[in-house]
Amino acid sequence: MKNFEFKKLAHEDLPLLHSWMKRPHLKEYWAEQTIQDYESFKEKYKGAIESEEVTPYLVMLQGKPIGYIQSYKVDGKTFGIDQFIAVPEFINKGLGSMFVKEFSDELLINQKATRVITDPSVLNLRAQKAYEKAGFKKLEVVQGADGEVLMMEKKRRERKTQSKKIKKAS
Repeated sequence: MKNFEFKKLAHEDLPLLHSWMKRPHLKEYWAEQTIQDYESFKEKYKGAIESEEVTPYLVMLQGKPIGYIQSYKVDGKTFGIDQFIAVPEFINKGLGSMFVKEFSDELLINQKATRVITDPSVLNLRAQKAYEKAGFKKLEVVQGADGEVLMMEKKRRERKTQSKKIKKAS
């Protein structure tokens, strides 16, 4: 059963997304986006909306937008994701891990990805726990654009087919 809907980000969603970026809990880990004036922000996300490289979505719960998630193709069958919960009353309720699980499972099954990666800040323990609950495993700490990040991945499970031995009737 799906709990969330992922609505492709549209131009008319940009004022909402920009207003979310001003929220204190997002400034800590999404600093680049939070300091932009609306026109610069609009240009950046207009590019994402029209891009074939990045696919941005609003995360909807019971028809209401509560967050943001985006996917992008890294190479071959590897996709990357970034996400946040925008509405403060939905933080620390387990919803982040739930929608990340649904979204990453969708990439692994319907988009035929073999692997989904993400890179939360090493300081963002809440995000790391949410990703682990969603099935991601820790890989390594690397230097990202905004400081050290923890590379994490979730792989598609290979289904093993068991061959049944048919006994010959004697």
